[in-house]
Amino acid sequence: MNIADKFLNLVGIGRDRGLPPPRLVAIADGLLVTERNAEAWFLISVANTDLATEAEQDAALDAAVSAAATILGDRLSHLKVVWGRSTGQDYLDSMAGHYRLGDHEGWAQTRADRIDEMRMPERYVALGVHLSDRDPRATAQVRGSISDALGTTSWRVSARELAHLDERVRKLGRQLGSTVWRAHTAPAEVISWLISREMHRGAVAAPRRGLITGASLARLTSGRVVPYTDHLRIYDTRGQIAAYTSVLAMTDFPEELETPGAGEWLRTLSEIKAIDDDGDEIDVTVEASVRFRVLTKKTARHLVDETRKSAKEQRRSAAKGTAEETADEIVETERIMREVKRDISRSGLTLVEDHPRLLVSADTREDLETYVDAVVAHYADRGITVAAGADEQRDLWLESLPGDQLRVPDLGHVRESTAFFGSWFWGGASIGDATGPSIGYLTGSTPGLVRFDAAAGSALGDATTTLFLGRSGRGKTTAAMIGGLDSAFSGAWVPLLDLKGDAAGVSAVAAEYGVPTAVIEITAQFSGAADLLRVLPVDDALLQAPSQLMLLLPPHLRGAAEAPVMAATRAEIQSPDPSSWGVIQRLCASESETTRTVGFALRDLVETGLGSVVAGPPSGLSSLTTNPGLWVVQMPGLTLPSPESAPESWSPIERVGMACLRGCLAWMVRTTGRREFRGRSKVVIVPEVHLLTKTPDGASFLDYIARVGRALGASLVLDTQDPASILKLPGLVEQITTLFAFSLRSREQVDSLLELLGRPQTAPYQTLVRGINTAANGKSIRHGHCIMRDRWDEVATVQIDIPSQRVADLLRTTPESEHANEATVPVLPPYEEPDPFADDEDELDDALEPAAQAHAQAAAHTQTPLPPAEPPHEPATPAPATTASATPGPATAPPATADPPTADPRTATPATADPRAATAALATPPPAATPPQASTHPADAAPPAARATHPASSAHQPPAGPPQPQVPADAQPSPVNQQNGSAPSPAASNGHDHTHSGRYDEPIGPDDVYDQEADEAAYNEAMYPATPEDDPHPPRNGSPRKEHVA
Repeated sequence: MNIADKFLNLVGIGRDRGLPPPRLVAIADGLLVTERNAEAWFLISVANTDLATEAEQDAALDAAVSAAATILGDRLSHLKVVWGRSTGQDYLDSMAGHYRLGDHEGWAQTRADRIDEMRMPERYVALGVHLSDRDPRATAQVRGSISDALGTTSWRVSARELAHLDERVRKLGRQLGSTVWRAHTAPAEVISWLISREMHRGAVAAPRRGLITGASLARLTSGRVVPYTDHLRIYDTRGQIAAYTSVLAMTDFPEELETPGAGEWLRTLSEIKAIDDDGDEIDVTVEASVRFRVLTKKTARHLVDETRKSAKEQRRSAAKGTAEETADEIVETERIMREVKRDISRSGLTLVEDHPRLLVSADTREDLETYVDAVVAHYADRGITVAAGADEQRDLWLESLPGDQLRVPDLGHVRESTAFFGSWFWGGASIGDATGPSIGYLTGSTPGLVRFDAAAGSALGDATTTLFLGRSGRGKTTAAMIGGLDSAFSGAWVPLLDLKGDAAGVSAVAAEYGVPTAVIEITAQFSGAADLLRVLPVDDALLQAPSQLMLLLPPHLRGAAEAPVMAATRAEIQSPDPSSWGVIQRLCASESETTRTVGFALRDLVETGLGSVVAGPPSGLSSLTTNPGLWVVQMPGLTLPSPESAPESWSPIERVGMACLRGCLAWMVRTTGRREFRGRSKVVIVPEVHLLTKTPDGASFLDYIARVGRALGASLVLDTQDPASILKLPGLVEQITTLFAFSLRSREQVDSLLELLGRPQTAPYQTLVRGINTAANGKSIRHGHCIMRDRWDEVATVQIDIPSQRVADLLRTTPESEHANEATVPVLPPYEEPDPFADDEDELDDALEPAAQAHAQAAAHTQTPLPPAEPPHEPATPAPATTASATPGPATAPPATADPPTADPRTATPATADPRAATAALATPPPAATPPQASTHPADAAPPAARATHPASSAHQPPAGPPQPQVPADAQPSPVNQQNGSAPSPAASNGHDHTHSGRYDEPIGPDDVYDQEADEAAYNEAMYPATPEDDPHPPRNGSPRKEHVA
């Protein structure tokens, strides 16, 4: 820069001021060509720094400084931080081909609608790097012509030049991609968007092709912008004001800025808030444009010498002109410049020349002033001066456009590179899988969607266990159920072990969207189904089965029982069909009185009730279907000990409950090893695993299950309140791929959780864990808010989000919620005989449809249902008596009677189901399986036009077959079946009620839906009301009665 240029810049009329906007010539992937120069453009990936340790941030900052000095040295660069929106359509596009089962399009659309309504900002960090100047004559002011719009201008780029520039872009991209910024080439559409968005013309869509030139390019920049003293007014095509924008210059920085902290002046853009007229905080959208140059050593030394010489001349001039002492500032400047030059030469100090600008926009002038004041105050708190560029708005705004140049060089700074890159423009929050379903959103400094695929670990050959940790009532179970639903929609086999009986709602959601599902009740009919001696391989069973039997025994018998139980197990395992029942029989037949006592004690526990499921006489029945879908496994009457109780104090029924938990877990995991599951996704969901880890053998068993699950390709989703016990199982810890941490209180548990998260056990992180589920007001619970650690060990805060209020109502896990929803009638489609295990990919979609096998299986062990109430209206067409009962609604259910059910021709229209479906769904069919049929109240009978169809989208028509049951026009069916044949309580319209909150920081689901433990008496009363024989007063609100197979 010559002396004349310096003088012009000093008085504010530099040569660069007043230049016309650059004429765009071409846009390609990663390349922007104007009449004056060519630039390479890249998108910088967000680094996950919100919860990073200071050491991690220091290492990343050093790496960034080193990369910038090596790659960007003396290159003119342009950094832009802008905001877009996460859209539902983008989400749908990203999920194409992922879901395969049921009305997956409706499920994806429900989430997409939620994303649109949240209007969640999405941050883009773009980096432009100057490649070359083109024609020096382009700096002259020339008049535009019609040829520019027609693409016939003389500034067109030749194919040869384009190929040369493209090669340079690729080379630079490879270099930047290997840095901490993980930069990648910006698509042509994104570069076009960066340009056109400055005109606030959202209707202008960038052409969908690789090279953009001519008239298409001219349309991107068409618009009208009128500068005023402290702002600009941007007009749309109708001549109306589209936006008010003010460009602010960051004119002064303190001598020292702390990083992490106030020095992160670009990362904190998303944290700026303003106060509206109602006194509420609102987000202020602030964007940044920074033109900078990383100075090489030679350039830096030259600049330092020039500054030192200037200071020296000022000192001499002052000494000659006056007798007063030379100003201290001049002397200090000389000293600092000498030290800087020494550091550049000796320690490799790197300098950056930067010109930061902030852009604030609003719909009205008043809002703009409010937002600008908020930005000024935000940075004033950090010691940074921000001011509107008075009478510089035009040039500052043009300077922010891609393809333009530095126009106001006097509003700049020269500083150490750590001070510039310490702004952490690429920092923020980023976590989760790169693809897959959305489970929530980030709550850190950079909002965004969080994706989580429970089955992804198996597909990637990675660890396969997902862990939900934290206190009860914070949203763990709900989060696990959402993950299970997404896996079911993708075609996985998803059994959910529902220990508390409060997860039937997830089956109702699956049914509403046409996913095969059932609530399966494990009772004494499935005797021996969860017998470890029958479920596990011989070698493993020899270790685990005796431990299971020892768990059933009272403490005073265990000491004398260990050797006899092991001996009897070794003998039994040699038999053709070994079982724990056989071990008990051997013990009872022993000549030793002590051994017989042990055998009799075990026999008394396992001959009836749930004990028979784990060690009773084998019935040969297995209730777990192998069809893809979501299967909720419940054990009525199961009683588990409290997490605080010692194992020695467990009652007999609690010991049986623990044995059932272990047996059913092994049963489900080992089922995934069957031949028909090869190559298929399997996700097993198990809550309350802290009960297993309370005993050494239980902890060892859980560790074994996690290893077996990975070997079989099964993904485990575990829920626990005790991270300390998990930490003592290194084998299990190694299998954890993703972790969701909710709040905890005790010091031991908090520190254990932090160790699992990979965060230091220091006060800030401990406070974070304790308060992660505390709302901003400090007086209420923020359900679903958690700390997530993904498969790449990134850690960030996340809000689990339920896609709709309807889904939230169905997923509610409080005991009383089961009776709070409208009644429904199960719909059973006609029997078909598809091959659900076909290897041909073309046939898989048909095989994954909710066929009759899945529904008939759910009713294969039904008993006589409750009798229907007397119809208040005219009877429908006579029909035989049915075996599947409809759950009464809370407002319309008549009192149930204790009389035995009778065949009433007025009660129902039959639904046809083929009895062969039962044999297809079960490993061994029951002796006398009755084909399931659905019933409806005659008053609710609908004309043929209103008959219920399969709960899928309108595009999926059910196959032709016998007539379906008739239901009211305003009541939609839900094909959830329970193993006892009764219909599920929750169901609703398949029209998908998409009523959501409008702000992304106010989740509709987790604040209302969460898991809640109830005391045993209240829980049993709510879930299993007394039968009419025991209680002459029928339950109120039409509460459904669950029947169990004895």
